Amino acid sequence: MCYNVDIMKKILIILVAIVMTTSLLFVFAGCGESFSKNSIMSQIDNNLGWHEGGTEICEYDVTKDGVKVGEYTSVMKSLFSQNVEISTSNESTNAKLDNFTGYKFTSEMSAEYDGKTFVKVTESYATHRLEPKLSYSKTIENGETVEIITSYEEKKSNVTFIKNGEVTTDSAKYSKSAFVVDNSFLYQFARATTLSSAVSIVVPTYNATTSKTQNSSFSCSYASASNIVLADKFVLNKSFNQTLANGETIEEVTSGAVNIGYADNSGDVTSSEADESGNVTLTYPNTLTSSIPVVKCTFTTAKTFPASGSISCMITSVSMKAQGDSRFINRVVARFQEDDIIYNLTNVNYSL
Repeated sequence: MCYNVDIMKKILIILVAIVMTTSLLFVFAGCGESFSKNSIMSQIDNNLGWHEGGTEICEYDVTKDGVKVGEYTSVMKSLFSQNVEISTSNESTNAKLDNFTGYKFTSEMSAEYDGKTFVKVTESYATHRLEPKLSYSKTIENGETVEIITSYEEKKSNVTFIKNGEVTTDSAKYSKSAFVVDNSFLYQFARATTLSSAVSIVVPTYNATTSKTQNSSFSCSYASASNIVLADKFVLNKSFNQTLANGETIEEVTSGAVNIGYADNSGDVTSSEADESGNVTLTYPNTLTSSIPVVKCTFTTAKTFPASGSISCMITSVSMKAQGDSRFINRVVARFQEDDIIYNLTNVNYSL
């Protein structure tokens, strides 16, 4: 009888340990909520939601080995309850979305390098939480044209390839819990999230040679803040201070060094009381500079999309605008890199 009691005590201890362990697992799972699908969507709402009423246009120089080889333009626009259609070279493959509300992303690139001519256009649609619905890309390289149409179901992407008029189809599955990002707006996803650690996303990748697709896992991670230098100056929503030496006038300073690239004096300029030497500190509400504070987001995968080697982008950590514009824009992609091809921002505009 005592033997049975001992056994019961041991069993009870084991059961308590199991319950405690299970409880701890749930607690730690809760701590990891910041990397869940729902939390990522919440971050998108916070960081990109203000775009839901207008159109953003970003223009870039395409460079290779420090030499400009082309130009790239991306556009993000909000649509509300619209019927949309993607037109292709084969009318039977045209794709539609009825009563669509969300973002429309388009891009266009043209470049010449390594003796080749390269043109690529994209058009894609995603909800305001960046859940992809439909995308299209058309690539022309040395006269050969490849079109790719991707539509999304709950756990599957369906892909149509059109290569020089020939149509083939393929599909690839992904888990229901996966956060899927269409590769046409990969960098828009990066700017919309502020994760403190790496997160896994699923990105459709394509082999145009074999007309096959695969949903590949990408690790998306952010590095600490730094600065990059662009060829053009932009206005940062960041105050700038300059000392007005005793005897100088405000007019002399604002028409001199400040106006050639240190600060933007389009807003109200405030001045301090003179110090013991008679110097006065002027504070400008914004900074005009080509040195842009950014955070770096890197995408790591075993695949070679969209190019072999490094895939990364630099996202501004301070709101910015082009000179002369009235609206500041948050978390702009100021530079991105695909292998040895670098895209540098030259202009950005947001309009309602």
